[in-house]
Amino acid sequence: MKKYLPSISFFVLVAFLNMLVSCSYYSVKKVPSHSIDQKLLSEYKIQQKYLILHQGDNVWHMENIVLDENNQKLYFTPTGVTKDHLFYKNTKETGANRYKVNKENPVIEVHIYISEYALADQNQFMIPMEAIQKIEVYDRDIGATTASYVFGALGVITGAFAIVMILVALLKSSCPFVYIHDGVAWHFVGETYGGAIYQPLERDDFMPLPHFKPFEGQYMIKISNELLEKQYTDLARLIVVEHPLNSKVILDQNGAVQTLISAVMPTKALAQNNFDYVDQLTETDGNLYIFNTEDKENDDFSSLDLSFEKPLNASSAKLVLHAKNSLWLDYIFGRFNELFGTYYPKFAQNQHKAPAERMLKWQHDQGIPLSVFVETENGWETAGSFFSVGPLASRDLVMPLDLSNVKTENVNIRLQCGFMFWEIDYAALDFSDTVDVQISQLSPTSATDEKGNDVTDLLTTTDRNYLYQPDVGNEVVITCAAPAPNEGRAQTVFLHSRGYYEYIRDYINKPDLSYLKSFRKEGAFTRFSKNHYNKLITDKQFIVKALNN
Repeated sequence: MKKYLPSISFFVLVAFLNMLVSCSYYSVKKVPSHSIDQKLLSEYKIQQKYLILHQGDNVWHMENIVLDENNQKLYFTPTGVTKDHLFYKNTKETGANRYKVNKENPVIEVHIYISEYALADQNQFMIPMEAIQKIEVYDRDIGATTASYVFGALGVITGAFAIVMILVALLKSSCPFVYIHDGVAWHFVGETYGGAIYQPLERDDFMPLPHFKPFEGQYMIKISNELLEKQYTDLARLIVVEHPLNSKVILDQNGAVQTLISAVMPTKALAQNNFDYVDQLTETDGNLYIFNTEDKENDDFSSLDLSFEKPLNASSAKLVLHAKNSLWLDYIFGRFNELFGTYYPKFAQNQHKAPAERMLKWQHDQGIPLSVFVETENGWETAGSFFSVGPLASRDLVMPLDLSNVKTENVNIRLQCGFMFWEIDYAALDFSDTVDVQISQLSPTSATDEKGNDVTDLLTTTDRNYLYQPDVGNEVVITCAAPAPNEGRAQTVFLHSRGYYEYIRDYINKPDLSYLKSFRKEGAFTRFSKNHYNKLITDKQFIVKALNN
C-alpha cells in the first residue's frame, strides 16, 4: 500500500499549495493539433477555459464554439481578448512563467494557432481542422511554485513555516474521500464522517454536494479509500431538498433542514490579539482565520468572537460557517498516535471497546471539535459544537441558536478550538423563518466496487452490514435516480453517509507511556500542538533536515 503514498502526498501537497500560494508559476503544455474533438471542447467548457485563437498577428477570444465533426470544421463567435489575458505576449514556451494568483489567472488559457480562417454566417468564423498548426495549454508549474513558496519572501509566512506546512501535507491521514461526477469527469468534494476513527464513534454525516446536477437522470458519486486506513461504510444515500429560488438550505449535524434567506454579516470578528478579522469572513474566498492566537481566559485554546446586529424581538437564529479542519490538526494527531509506538495496535483495539461518551468528552476537552458559545444574560453559554469535517475541503455548516436569553442589541458568538485545529472562511447569522421544502431520500439504484461487484445492499440501510474498504484503491461508485424538479424551485443535494474508519499504523518506536498519561488532562493535546509547532519553526536545523528527507 505504501507505493500509493507518493501520488497521494503529491495530491495533498498540490491542494495545499494552491490554497496558500500568492505568487505562482505556469508553463506551456503542447497539445497535438489533431486532438480537438467534442469531448475535449466539453471538458474545456466545464473547466471554464479561456480559448484564444491566433492567426498571424490577429488574436480573438473564441465563444459559442461548435464542432462539425463530419465536415471537420470548427465554428465560433470572435470577440476581443480582454487585457487580463495577454500573457501570451511575454510567455516563454520553455521553462516557468510567473503570475500573481490573486490578480491573474493564465492557467485557464488555451491558445490555438491557425494558418487560415473564413467568415461564416451570423458573424461567425469557420476554421478547417487541417488549418490548426499547434495548441498550447497554460498549466500550473507545481515544481517552480513549490520552490517559490518555500524559499520566496512571503512576508509573515517564513520559509520554515512553509516547510512545516509542506511536511504536514505529505503526512496526510484522514477519512473517506467523496467525488461527484458531472457527466464528463470526477470532482473531489470532501471527506465524510471525519473523526469517527473507532467503531464507537461511528456517526451520520450530511455532506453538502454543491452544484451537483444529474446526468441523464442519474446522480453519480464515488467513495474511495486513498490513505492507509480501513473504512467501514454502513449507509450512503442522497438527500435532495427542493426549496424556493430565493433561499439556500443546509442540513445540520442531525440531518434537519435549515433554510436561509437573508444572511447577516458580522460587524466584528475579534481574536484574542484584538485584531479584527471580519474582512476575512464576509466572502467564501479562501482568506482564512486559522485560530493561531491564544485565548486570554484559557491559553490552552484559541477563540474568535463574532458580533452581529440583532433584529428587534429575534429569539432564534442560524449560525452559518464555511469551514474545515486544518492539515495541522491531521498532522499533530498523527504525531500523538506515534507516541504509542509498538503499543498502538493494542491501544486501537481497546478503543473499539471504550464508551463513545468517554472518547467524545476527551475530544471536547482537547479542543478538537469547533465549540460554539452564545453570550447571554448569564454569561457565555454553550450552544453546541461541530464535528470534524476533514482538512482537504471546506464545507457549509449550520447550527440553530436559541437567543431567548440574549437581551442586548447585538448577538455575540464565540468560536473556540485547539491551536490551529480549524480554519474559517465565512461566517454569518440568518434570522429568517423556516420556509417549506420538499425532501427526497434517494437510496442507491446501484453501487459497484472497483472489482465490478454489486454492493448496493450494503449501503441502503443502517444495519451494521458494512461496505468494507481495507486497501488504498478501494472505491464504490453509486448511482441514484434524480427526482424531477418542479418549475420555479431549486434543488440542493446532500450525501447522507454513516460509518467509521481505522488507521493502519506500524510504528517501530517504543511507547512513551508516562508521557501519554499526561494527555488525560484537559487541554493537554492542544498544548502538545503548540509546543510541537513552536519547536519546528524555531529549530535552526529544521529546514536542512526537512530538505534532506
